Amino acid sequence: MVEARVFRWAGGTVVEEEWCDPRAGSVRVADSWLVVDGCAVNLTMHLERFMKSLAVVDPALDTRAFAAEVIALIPSEGRWFPRIEAIDYGDGVMMRFHLREAPDASTDVSLATAHRDPRTQPSVKGPDLAALGALRRELDVGEAVLVDDGFVAEGAWSSIVWWQNDTLHVVDPIIPRLPSVTEKTIRDHADVIGSSVVSARVRPRDLDGAEVWTLSALHGIRIVTEWRDGPAVHVEPGRVDYWRQQYVNQRRALKLGEVRSQS
Repeated sequence: MVEARVFRWAGGTVVEEEWCDPRAGSVRVADSWLVVDGCAVNLTMHLERFMKSLAVVDPALDTRAFAAEVIALIPSEGRWFPRIEAIDYGDGVMMRFHLREAPDASTDVSLATAHRDPRTQPSVKGPDLAALGALRRELDVGEAVLVDDGFVAEGAWSSIVWWQNDTLHVVDPIIPRLPSVTEKTIRDHADVIGSSVVSARVRPRDLDGAEVWTLSALHGIRIVTEWRDGPAVHVEPGRVDYWRQQYVNQRRALKLGEVRSQS
């Protein structure tokens, strides 16, 4: 994998950084998505999530023009995992873009329940990413499960859903967590085929015998094969294959016009 190329938004255009700027500070908002041969799943939703969070930080930033220029820089061939972010910079905020080759994706994952929650802004992607990554490394596991008052909230870098009695379950919206683009994509397909989706509050032990998935832009759907010191999870043969294919089917070519015309 080559090193990421880093660009900044300056003077109404995107320019490549050629040095490490010591004035660059903490991440305020960030987002990333998988691009395969110029196509991505629900890119508009990723951009809207980024823009909505950033509008709270600095409503004067021209996020739509920034996003349009970013998309133009993504190659039309290969696997890429671009990242956009807003960081503290002096007395204000600066937008940056990391053009990165995509890491290898996986289809299964092991979990462990975290005994602490480092999130400071559960509904905003960006400010807690580094702390959540450190938590996963500390647990030495594929994904760390965060709990809120004992109830499953989300993975460190993913959303968590599960199947019980052939019904797809998602975390109750009352529990603070990041709005997941991948989860929304799965739920939308469930609506299309008439499959029910139930919101619930569960403790890890309540998922004994359930089929558990983690959802993220990079990996799509990963099936949980082990929950360390947790519930005994189940895998229903063939189920995840169908849903993975439906998720991949949502990939669409990146289009600049859609970014510029969003209201």
